[in-house]
Amino acid sequence: MFNKSLLKNVVLYGFLAGLLTMIYCYVLYANGAVPLDGKKAPTILLSMVCMILSVKSYRKVNPDHTLHFWEGLVVANLTNLIGALVSAIALYFWLSGSGSSILSTYISESIQTLQIATVKAGYVKEMGEASFKELIDAFRILSPKNIAFDEVVGLKGKFPLGVLISIMISLYFRRGYVN
Repeated sequence: MFNKSLLKNVVLYGFLAGLLTMIYCYVLYANGAVPLDGKKAPTILLSMVCMILSVKSYRKVNPDHTLHFWEGLVVANLTNLIGALVSAIALYFWLSGSGSSILSTYISESIQTLQIATVKAGYVKEMGEASFKELIDAFRILSPKNIAFDEVVGLKGKFPLGVLISIMISLYFRRGYVN
């Protein structure tokens, strides 16, 4: 079912996805934006492009240019996972080293946003005062390790979001629409 190019495609395009994510984050940082949280969300599109290229390349090396659904799913998910791991490791070292000011800026901006009267009132009304204080405390103890972990498996992480995308990619290339 799987051929020898599986590892080559997954590593090559996964590393490319992680590298493109870090380039995007650096461009954001160079333009004065904090490259964390919602500003980093468009990087899933970069991962999606790399997943598509990986599955397409894997399909081309098959003898009859066919692709089983599970092959496409595995190739796309592993590409996405390696890309997320590469970007998480790079973010961890960037934020641990010279990027500590990035993390402190992100924390202070997030706390200031939460302290806006309308935001605070809405949150306290829905979740309670104790939950709001826990949220503020959670932001204060945020570390590069938390950011890296969230990059891979958090609710807005690349791997959970990429699973649905990989299903669509696998179905598309399995059907033979692309030659």
